[in-house]
Amino acid sequence: METKRYQPPVEFIDLVQKSSFWVRWMGTSMGIWPVEHVSIRPQWYRKLYYFMLLALWYNTYVQIEFLFHNLKTLNLAVQSLCSLCSISSAIFKVMRLHAYENEIRDIWQTLENVTVLKELHFLRKSDSDTIFGRINKQLMRQWKEVHFNLRFYNLMVGLVACNYSIIPFCSNLYNQLKGREFNRSFVYRTYYRSMELLKYRSPLFEVLFCSESLSGYTTWASMVAFDGLYVVMVLNAVSLLRLLGDFMRETTNSGFTEREKIFFQRECIRYHIKVIRLVEKLNEIFAPVLLVQLLTSTSIICVIAFAASSQSNASDSQTMLMVLYLITAIYQLFQFCWYGQRFQNESFKLPQAVYDAEWEQCAKQFNTTHHILLLYSQRQLDMRAWNFSAMSLETFSTIIRSAVSYFTVLQTLAEE
Repeated sequence: METKRYQPPVEFIDLVQKSSFWVRWMGTSMGIWPVEHVSIRPQWYRKLYYFMLLALWYNTYVQIEFLFHNLKTLNLAVQSLCSLCSISSAIFKVMRLHAYENEIRDIWQTLENVTVLKELHFLRKSDSDTIFGRINKQLMRQWKEVHFNLRFYNLMVGLVACNYSIIPFCSNLYNQLKGREFNRSFVYRTYYRSMELLKYRSPLFEVLFCSESLSGYTTWASMVAFDGLYVVMVLNAVSLLRLLGDFMRETTNSGFTEREKIFFQRECIRYHIKVIRLVEKLNEIFAPVLLVQLLTSTSIICVIAFAASSQSNASDSQTMLMVLYLITAIYQLFQFCWYGQRFQNESFKLPQAVYDAEWEQCAKQFNTTHHILLLYSQRQLDMRAWNFSAMSLETFSTIIRSAVSYFTVLQTLAEE
Protein backbone atom coordinates (compact mmCIF):
# COMPACT_ATOMS: atom_id res chain seq x y z
CA MET A 1 0.00 0.00 0.00
CA GLU A 2 1.65 3.22 -1.18
CA THR A 3 1.70 6.06 1.31
CA LYS A 4 3.00 9.59 1.50
CA ARG A 5 4.05 11.74 4.49
CA TYR A 6 3.60 15.42 5.10
CA GLN A 7 6.63 17.73 4.96
CA PRO A 8 6.33 21.39 6.04
CA PRO A 9 7.46 24.10 3.62
CA VAL A 10 11.05 25.38 3.75
CA GLU A 11 10.08 28.70 5.33
CA PHE A 12 8.20 27.01 8.19
CA ILE A 13 11.15 26.83 10.61
CA ASP A 14 11.93 30.51 10.03
CA LEU A 15 8.31 31.37 10.78
CA VAL A 16 8.40 29.35 14.02
CA GLN A 17 11.63 31.02 15.14
CA LYS A 18 10.33 34.48 14.31
CA SER A 19 6.91 33.97 15.89
CA SER A 20 8.22 32.44 19.14
CA PHE A 21 11.07 34.94 19.61
CA TRP A 22 9.69 36.62 22.72
CA VAL A 23 8.89 33.34 24.47
CA ARG A 24 12.39 32.01 23.81
CA TRP A 25 14.13 35.29 24.63
CA MET A 26 12.29 35.91 27.93
CA GLY A 27 12.63 32.26 28.94
CA THR A 28 16.36 32.32 28.22
CA SER A 29 16.88 35.57 30.14
CA MET A 30 15.26 33.90 33.18
CA GLY A 31 17.26 30.67 32.80
CA ILE A 32 14.12 28.55 32.32
CA TRP A 33 14.21 27.81 28.59
CA PRO A 34 15.51 24.25 27.84
CA VAL A 35 19.29 24.37 28.12
CA GLU A 36 19.73 22.45 24.86
CA HIS A 37 18.28 25.44 22.97
CA VAL A 38 20.56 28.15 24.38
CA SER A 39 24.17 29.06 23.66
CA ILE A 40 25.11 29.83 27.29
CA ARG A 41 27.31 27.33 29.10
CA PRO A 42 25.09 25.05 31.28
CA GLN A 43 26.77 25.90 34.60
CA TRP A 44 26.38 29.66 34.00
CA TYR A 45 22.86 29.15 32.73
CA ARG A 46 21.87 27.45 36.02
CA LYS A 47 23.43 30.27 38.00
CA LEU A 48 21.37 32.75 35.96
CA TYR A 49 18.19 30.92 36.93
CA TYR A 50 18.99 30.91 40.63
CA PHE A 51 20.03 34.57 40.53
CA MET A 52 16.75 35.62 38.89
CA LEU A 53 14.77 33.44 41.28
CA LEU A 54 16.59 34.99 44.23
CA ALA A 55 15.67 38.48 42.98
CA LEU A 56 12.00 37.46 42.91
CA TRP A 57 12.11 35.91 46.37
CA TYR A 58 13.87 38.97 47.80
CA ASN A 59 11.21 41.32 46.48
CA THR A 60 8.51 39.00 47.79
CA TYR A 61 10.02 39.31 51.26
CA VAL A 62 10.12 43.11 50.95
CA GLN A 63 6.45 43.22 49.89
CA ILE A 64 5.43 40.98 52.80
CA GLU A 65 7.26 43.33 55.20
CA PHE A 66 5.44 46.32 53.70
CA LEU A 67 2.07 44.53 53.86
CA PHE A 68 2.35 43.67 57.56
CA HIS A 69 3.73 47.11 58.37
CA ASN A 70 0.64 48.78 56.81
CA LEU A 71 -2.14 46.36 57.75
CA LYS A 72 -4.00 49.16 59.50
CA THR A 73 -3.97 51.33 56.36
CA LEU A 74 -6.38 49.68 53.95
CA ASN A 75 -5.27 51.54 50.82
CA LEU A 76 -1.56 50.75 51.28
CA ALA A 77 -2.31 47.16 52.30
CA VAL A 78 -4.33 46.35 49.19
CA GLN A 79 -1.69 47.91 46.90
CA SER A 80 0.98 45.81 48.57
CA LEU A 81 -1.24 42.75 48.19
CA CYS A 82 -1.49 43.43 44.44
CA SER A 83 2.31 43.55 44.00
CA LEU A 84 2.70 40.50 46.20
CA CYS A 85 0.22 38.50 44.10
CA SER A 86 2.00 39.41 40.86
CA ILE A 87 5.45 38.51 42.15
CA SER A 88 4.28 35.30 43.86
CA SER A 89 2.58 34.18 40.65
CA ALA A 90 5.78 34.92 38.73
CA ILE A 91 7.83 32.80 41.16
CA PHE A 92 5.45 29.86 40.77
CA LYS A 93 5.59 30.13 36.98
CA VAL A 94 9.39 30.27 36.90
CA MET A 95 9.79 27.30 39.22
CA ARG A 96 7.18 25.29 37.31
CA LEU A 97 8.85 25.81 33.94
CA HIS A 98 12.23 24.95 35.43
CA ALA A 99 10.87 21.76 37.03
CA TYR A 100 9.37 20.61 33.70
CA GLU A 101 12.27 21.68 31.51
CA ASN A 102 12.73 18.22 29.94
CA GLU A 103 9.03 17.80 29.19
CA ILE A 104 8.84 21.28 27.66
CA ARG A 105 11.92 20.51 25.53
CA ASP A 106 10.30 17.34 24.17
CA ILE A 107 6.97 19.05 23.45
CA TRP A 108 8.70 22.01 21.82
CA GLN A 109 10.72 19.75 19.53
CA THR A 110 7.54 17.88 18.57
CA LEU A 111 5.81 21.19 17.89
CA GLU A 112 8.71 22.75 15.98
CA ASN A 113 9.29 19.67 13.83
CA VAL A 114 5.55 19.01 13.30
CA THR A 115 6.27 15.44 14.41
CA VAL A 116 2.64 14.41 14.95
CA LEU A 117 1.71 15.37 11.40
CA LYS A 118 4.90 13.96 9.88
CA GLU A 119 4.22 10.53 11.39
CA LEU A 120 0.78 10.30 9.80
CA HIS A 121 0.70 8.14 6.64
CA PHE A 122 -1.47 9.48 3.82
CA LEU A 123 -2.48 7.26 0.92
CA ARG A 124 -1.08 8.30 -2.45
CA LYS A 125 -4.53 7.76 -3.95
CA SER A 126 -5.89 10.64 -1.86
CA ASP A 127 -5.74 14.25 -2.97
CA SER A 128 -2.56 14.84 -0.97
CA ASP A 129 -1.85 18.23 -2.53
CA THR A 130 -5.16 19.60 -1.27
CA ILE A 131 -4.69 18.00 2.16
CA PHE A 132 -1.12 19.24 2.53
CA GLY A 133 -2.18 22.70 1.36
CA ARG A 134 -4.85 22.73 4.07
CA ILE A 135 -2.28 21.70 6.68
CA ASN A 136 0.13 24.42 5.55
CA LYS A 137 -2.61 27.03 5.67
CA GLN A 138 -3.62 26.01 9.19
CA LEU A 139 -0.05 26.00 10.50
CA MET A 140 0.77 29.36 8.90
CA ARG A 141 -2.37 30.88 10.40
CA GLN A 142 -1.48 29.42 13.80
CA TRP A 143 2.05 30.83 13.91
CA LYS A 144 1.02 34.23 12.57
CA GLU A 145 -1.50 34.46 15.40
CA VAL A 146 1.23 33.46 17.86
CA HIS A 147 3.47 36.19 16.45
CA PHE A 148 0.81 38.91 16.82
CA ASN A 149 -0.31 37.77 20.27
CA LEU A 150 3.20 37.62 21.75
CA ARG A 151 4.17 41.03 20.40
CA PHE A 152 0.98 42.63 21.74
CA TYR A 153 1.13 40.89 25.13
CA ASN A 154 4.84 41.62 25.56
CA LEU A 155 4.15 45.29 24.78
CA MET A 156 1.34 45.56 27.34
CA VAL A 157 3.20 43.81 30.17
CA GLY A 158 6.40 45.63 29.26
CA LEU A 159 4.69 49.02 29.46
CA VAL A 160 3.42 48.27 32.96
CA ALA A 161 6.77 46.86 34.16
CA CYS A 162 8.81 49.68 32.60
CA ASN A 163 6.54 52.41 33.94
CA TYR A 164 7.03 51.10 37.46
CA SER A 165 10.77 51.77 37.01
CA ILE A 166 10.81 54.61 34.48
CA ILE A 167 8.48 56.99 36.32
CA PRO A 168 10.42 56.80 39.64
CA PHE A 169 13.72 56.91 37.73
CA CYS A 170 12.76 60.09 35.85
CA SER A 171 11.41 61.63 39.06
CA ASN A 172 14.64 60.80 40.92
CA LEU A 173 16.76 62.15 38.08
CA TYR A 174 14.78 65.40 37.99
CA ASN A 175 15.05 65.85 41.75
CA GLN A 176 18.76 65.06 41.62
CA LEU A 177 19.31 67.77 39.01
CA LYS A 178 17.31 70.20 41.15
CA GLY A 179 19.34 69.25 44.21
CA ARG A 180 16.37 67.71 46.06
CA GLU A 181 17.71 64.31 47.10
CA PHE A 182 15.18 64.03 49.91
CA ASN A 183 12.39 63.44 47.32
CA ARG A 184 13.72 60.09 46.18
CA SER A 185 11.23 57.29 45.37
CA PHE A 186 11.50 53.55 44.85
CA VAL A 187 10.02 51.27 42.19
CA TYR A 188 7.55 49.71 44.64
CA ARG A 189 6.11 50.82 47.95
CA THR A 190 8.52 49.06 50.27
CA TYR A 191 9.48 48.74 53.92
CA TYR A 192 13.03 47.72 54.84
CA ARG A 193 12.88 46.84 58.51
CA SER A 194 16.59 47.20 59.33
CA MET A 195 17.35 49.91 56.75
CA GLU A 196 14.31 52.17 56.89
CA LEU A 197 16.31 55.16 58.16
CA LEU A 198 19.19 54.59 55.74
CA LYS A 199 17.47 53.48 52.52
CA TYR A 200 17.41 56.96 50.93
CA ARG A 201 21.15 57.47 51.33
CA SER A 202 23.65 56.78 48.56
CA PRO A 203 24.86 54.24 47.56
CA LEU A 204 22.28 52.11 49.41
CA PHE A 205 19.40 53.83 47.62
CA GLU A 206 20.87 53.06 44.17
CA VAL A 207 21.46 49.41 45.11
CA LEU A 208 17.91 48.95 46.41
CA PHE A 209 16.43 50.77 43.41
CA CYS A 210 18.32 48.52 40.97
CA SER A 211 17.28 45.38 42.87
CA GLU A 212 13.61 46.42 42.69
CA SER A 213 13.97 47.23 38.97
CA LEU A 214 15.50 43.80 38.38
CA SER A 215 12.59 42.21 40.20
CA GLY A 216 10.22 44.13 37.92
CA TYR A 217 12.00 42.75 34.87
CA THR A 218 11.92 39.18 36.22
CA THR A 219 8.15 39.49 36.79
CA TRP A 220 7.71 40.77 33.23
CA ALA A 221 9.93 38.09 31.69
CA SER A 222 8.39 35.21 33.63
CA MET A 223 4.86 36.28 32.68
CA VAL A 224 5.70 36.56 28.98
CA ALA A 225 7.64 33.26 28.99
CA PHE A 226 4.97 31.21 30.77
CA ASP A 227 1.85 32.83 29.33
CA GLY A 228 3.35 32.88 25.83
CA LEU A 229 4.33 29.22 26.06
CA TYR A 230 0.76 28.38 27.11
CA VAL A 231 -0.62 30.25 24.08
CA VAL A 232 1.81 28.54 21.66
CA MET A 233 1.15 25.02 22.91
CA VAL A 234 -2.63 25.35 23.24
CA LEU A 235 -2.89 26.87 19.75
CA ASN A 236 -0.86 23.94 18.44
CA ALA A 237 -3.30 21.52 20.08
CA VAL A 238 -6.21 23.49 18.55
CA SER A 239 -4.68 23.10 15.08
CA LEU A 240 -4.07 19.38 15.55
CA LEU A 241 -7.69 18.77 16.60
CA ARG A 242 -9.06 20.88 13.75
CA LEU A 243 -6.98 18.96 11.22
CA LEU A 244 -8.11 15.66 12.72
CA GLY A 245 -11.69 16.59 11.84
CA ASP A 246 -10.61 17.05 8.21
CA PHE A 247 -8.71 13.75 8.23
CA MET A 248 -11.74 11.87 9.57
CA ARG A 249 -13.78 12.90 6.54
CA GLU A 250 -11.00 11.60 4.32
CA THR A 251 -11.29 8.09 5.82
CA THR A 252 -14.43 7.43 3.74
CA ASN A 253 -12.96 8.68 0.45
CA SER A 254 -14.89 6.94 -2.32
CA GLY A 255 -11.64 6.33 -4.20
CA PHE A 256 -10.29 4.08 -1.42
CA THR A 257 -10.77 0.34 -1.21
CA GLU A 258 -12.18 -1.05 2.06
CA ARG A 259 -8.68 -2.11 3.08
CA GLU A 260 -7.33 1.39 2.43
CA LYS A 261 -10.18 2.98 4.37
CA ILE A 262 -9.43 0.80 7.38
CA PHE A 263 -5.72 1.62 7.09
CA PHE A 264 -6.25 5.38 7.09
CA GLN A 265 -8.86 5.06 9.83
CA ARG A 266 -6.23 3.42 12.06
CA GLU A 267 -3.79 6.19 11.22
CA CYS A 268 -6.35 8.74 12.40
CA ILE A 269 -6.91 6.80 15.62
CA ARG A 270 -3.15 6.80 16.33
CA TYR A 271 -3.09 10.53 15.59
CA HIS A 272 -6.00 11.11 17.99
CA ILE A 273 -4.25 9.18 20.76
CA LYS A 274 -1.11 11.32 20.30
CA VAL A 275 -3.19 14.49 20.61
CA ILE A 276 -4.83 13.20 23.81
CA ARG A 277 -1.43 12.38 25.30
CA LEU A 278 -0.18 15.85 24.37
CA VAL A 279 -3.16 17.49 26.10
CA GLU A 280 -2.64 15.36 29.20
CA LYS A 281 1.01 16.45 29.33
CA LEU A 282 0.03 20.12 28.88
CA ASN A 283 -2.45 19.87 31.73
CA GLU A 284 0.19 18.25 33.91
CA ILE A 285 2.51 21.21 33.30
CA PHE A 286 0.05 24.11 33.33
CA ALA A 287 -2.91 23.06 35.50
CA PRO A 288 -1.55 24.01 38.98
CA VAL A 289 -0.28 27.37 37.73
CA LEU A 290 -3.60 28.08 36.00
CA LEU A 291 -5.37 27.62 39.34
CA VAL A 292 -2.97 30.06 40.99
CA GLN A 293 -3.50 32.43 38.04
CA LEU A 294 -7.27 32.44 38.52
CA LEU A 295 -6.91 33.23 42.23
CA THR A 296 -4.28 35.94 41.76
CA SER A 297 -6.14 37.51 38.82
CA THR A 298 -9.24 37.86 41.00
CA SER A 299 -7.17 39.60 43.68
CA ILE A 300 -5.23 41.83 41.29
CA ILE A 301 -8.27 43.03 39.30
CA CYS A 302 -10.18 43.75 42.51
CA VAL A 303 -7.27 45.54 44.20
CA ILE A 304 -6.25 47.66 41.20
CA ALA A 305 -9.86 48.77 40.62
CA PHE A 306 -10.11 49.69 44.31
CA ALA A 307 -6.81 51.59 44.28
CA ALA A 308 -7.80 53.51 41.14
CA SER A 309 -11.19 54.51 42.60
CA SER A 310 -9.93 55.44 46.07
CA GLN A 311 -7.00 57.67 45.11
CA SER A 312 -8.77 60.88 44.18
CA ASN A 313 -5.57 62.89 44.68
CA ALA A 314 -3.36 60.63 42.55
CA SER A 315 -1.27 62.16 39.77
CA ASP A 316 -2.08 61.62 36.11
CA SER A 317 0.90 59.27 35.70
CA GLN A 318 -0.21 57.13 38.65
CA THR A 319 -3.78 56.98 37.35
CA MET A 320 -2.54 56.03 33.86
CA LEU A 321 -0.33 53.31 35.33
CA MET A 322 -3.17 51.80 37.37
CA VAL A 323 -5.54 51.83 34.39
CA LEU A 324 -2.87 50.20 32.19
CA TYR A 325 -2.19 47.62 34.91
CA LEU A 326 -5.91 46.84 35.19
CA ILE A 327 -6.29 46.40 31.41
CA THR A 328 -3.23 44.14 31.29
CA ALA A 329 -4.47 42.00 34.19
CA ILE A 330 -7.87 41.54 32.53
CA TYR A 331 -6.27 40.74 29.17
CA GLN A 332 -3.91 38.24 30.79
CA LEU A 333 -6.84 36.37 32.32
CA PHE A 334 -8.83 36.67 29.10
CA GLN A 335 -6.14 35.07 26.93
CA PHE A 336 -5.82 32.08 29.26
CA CYS A 337 -9.58 31.55 29.09
CA TRP A 338 -9.96 32.45 25.40
CA TYR A 339 -7.44 29.89 24.14
CA GLY A 340 -8.82 27.33 26.54
CA GLN A 341 -12.28 28.03 25.09
CA ARG A 342 -11.00 27.63 21.53
CA PHE A 343 -9.49 24.27 22.37
CA GLN A 344 -12.74 23.24 24.04
CA ASN A 345 -14.68 24.27 20.92
CA GLU A 346 -12.53 22.07 18.68
CA SER A 347 -13.05 19.17 21.08
CA PHE A 348 -16.84 19.69 20.82
CA LYS A 349 -16.66 19.72 17.01
CA LEU A 350 -14.70 16.48 16.70
CA PRO A 351 -17.61 14.03 17.30
CA GLN A 352 -19.63 15.83 14.62
CA ALA A 353 -16.71 15.55 12.18
CA VAL A 354 -16.47 11.81 12.89
CA TYR A 355 -20.22 11.37 12.42
CA ASP A 356 -20.28 13.39 9.18
CA ALA A 357 -17.93 10.94 7.49
CA GLU A 358 -19.89 8.76 5.06
CA TRP A 359 -19.48 5.67 7.23
CA GLU A 360 -22.87 4.20 6.29
CA GLN A 361 -21.46 3.34 2.85
CA CYS A 362 -18.52 1.38 4.29
CA ALA A 363 -18.06 -2.26 5.26
CA LYS A 364 -19.01 -3.71 8.64
CA GLN A 365 -15.43 -3.90 9.96
CA PHE A 366 -14.88 -0.22 9.23
CA ASN A 367 -18.22 0.77 10.78
CA THR A 368 -17.58 -1.17 13.99
CA THR A 369 -14.30 0.68 14.56
CA HIS A 370 -15.88 3.96 13.47
CA HIS A 371 -18.69 3.66 16.03
CA ILE A 372 -16.14 3.04 18.79
CA LEU A 373 -14.15 6.04 17.58
CA LEU A 374 -17.33 8.14 17.62
CA LEU A 375 -17.90 7.25 21.27
CA TYR A 376 -14.25 7.86 22.13
CA SER A 377 -14.22 11.26 20.40
CA GLN A 378 -17.02 12.44 22.70
CA ARG A 379 -14.55 12.46 25.58
CA GLN A 380 -14.26 16.13 26.51
CA LEU A 381 -10.75 17.57 26.17
CA ASP A 382 -9.96 20.92 27.79
CA MET A 383 -7.29 22.90 29.58
CA ARG A 384 -7.98 22.81 33.29
CA ALA A 385 -7.03 24.85 36.32
CA TRP A 386 -6.35 21.61 38.18
CA ASN A 387 -9.74 20.14 39.21
CA PHE A 388 -11.18 23.58 39.95
CA SER A 389 -12.41 24.66 36.54
CA ALA A 390 -11.90 24.36 32.79
CA MET A 391 -10.30 27.37 31.13
CA SER A 392 -13.18 28.91 29.19
CA LEU A 393 -15.05 32.16 28.68
CA GLU A 394 -17.52 31.03 31.33
CA THR A 395 -14.65 30.85 33.82
CA PHE A 396 -13.51 34.31 32.71
CA SER A 397 -16.94 35.83 33.37
CA THR A 398 -17.09 34.06 36.76
CA ILE A 399 -13.72 35.51 37.81
CA ILE A 400 -14.69 39.02 36.69
CA ARG A 401 -17.96 38.81 38.64
CA SER A 402 -16.06 37.62 41.73
CA ALA A 403 -13.54 40.47 41.40
CA VAL A 404 -16.39 43.02 41.16
CA SER A 405 -18.00 41.53 44.29
CA TYR A 406 -14.77 41.77 46.28
CA PHE A 407 -14.24 45.31 44.96
CA THR A 408 -17.65 46.29 46.33
CA VAL A 409 -16.74 44.79 49.72
CA LEU A 410 -13.47 46.75 49.83
CA GLN A 411 -15.25 49.98 48.96
CA THR A 412 -17.75 49.38 51.78
CA LEU A 413 -14.93 48.75 54.25
CA ALA A 414 -13.11 51.90 53.10
CA GLU A 415 -16.21 54.04 53.58
CA GLU A 416 -16.66 52.73 57.11
